[in-house]
Parts: sequence; structure tokens; C-alpha cells
Amino acid sequence: MDECNIIRLNNLISYISPTENPLSANVVMIQGREALWLYDVGNHPDIPQVIEQFRDGRNVNVILSHFHEDHIGNLPGMGVDEVYQGKYTHRHTGMGTVVEDDIYIQDGEARLHIFPLPSSHAKGCVALEVNDEWCFLGDALYSMQKCGHNLYNAGILKDEINVLQNIKAEKFMLSHRTPFEKPKGIIMRWLGEIYDRRVKGEVYIEI
Repeated sequence: MDECNIIRLNNLISYISPTENPLSANVVMIQGREALWLYDVGNHPDIPQVIEQFRDGRNVNVILSHFHEDHIGNLPGMGVDEVYQGKYTHRHTGMGTVVEDDIYIQDGEARLHIFPLPSSHAKGCVALEVNDEWCFLGDALYSMQKCGHNLYNAGILKDEINVLQNIKAEKFMLSHRTPFEKPKGIIMRWLGEIYDRRVKGEVYIEI
């Protein structure tokens, strides 16, 4: 089984690295005054114990990027206080708040912007922007899998690009990728190229 590693981004934000065995996404931990905020909870069995070390008596509030098991597998039994997610993820969790529009929360030095993000990868994705600097995107920028092929829906991709163009953060964080952080400009050009090729009926390209 792979080991969970903790990587610190700054004094407010750390993340638990993704693993392949078992498949588990990045778990982001944001230190608020009232709550420890998590973006995804992963699927590695050691993650709940790691999170408990950071709790420090505070509530634990969770934002789920989407409903795939490697992002939500640890949720049952974690005893979280609040969950924010898209409506399709809510069908899997049966708890918490459905994110249908932008939500802004200030908790100590952490300023959170939770918002729905159109995605070809999974329905009902939710992203998180922190302090206008970091934007955590889960798997929302990736394609869907169909008959062994990576495919994007051109209309959904265009909507996704339009949403991301208005995000202030310049650091885009893509789950499962190393390095975790990608510059917004590079990501926007990549998505634009995929969109142009998709409209022309050409193949998917990888970043």
C-alpha cells in the first residue's frame, strides 16, 4: 500500500498526496479559525487519521469535487460537520449542502469561494478557490472515458472555459498530477486547444 505524504503549500494550506494503491485523490486541508476545511477526502484508509492530527478541536467541513470513489471514499464514518457538493455527488452521500451557485465563506484568514464547474469528466463538479490565489479543481478538467477513448463534450468544455476565465487565482491545482500546481495561463491555453480540436472533430490532447 502506498504511503500518504503531507505537503505544505503555505501556513494555511497543506495537502495529502495522491496514491495509486489504493487509488486516492489529493486531499486538501485549509486551516480556518472555526473549521478545518477539506477539499475531497480521498480513499486511502490512513487519511482519516492524518486529518484528525490537523483538526485541533475544530469542526471539519468538506467540499467534494465529484462523486468518484477516489475522492469521496473516506466520507462514511468520518464524522464531518458539513459537506458541500454538487447534486450528483449528493445522490451518493445523502447529506450536506448542494452547491448550485457561488458560495463565499470567510473563516479566519481563509477566504473560500466554492462554485459549480461544468465538466466532461463527471456531472456536478465543484471547485474551490482560496484567497484568490489557489484554485482546486479535482478532476474537472479531464475528459470522460467512453469505449476506451478520452472524450470531451464541446459545449460543456466551452462553458467550463468561460467559468475559469473569471477566476482570479493564478495557481490551478489538478488532482493526481505531479506537480499538483499548474499556471492558469498554461491550463487555459491547453483547454482552448482541446476545444478547438474538438470542434474540428480531432483527437484529445494530453497536458
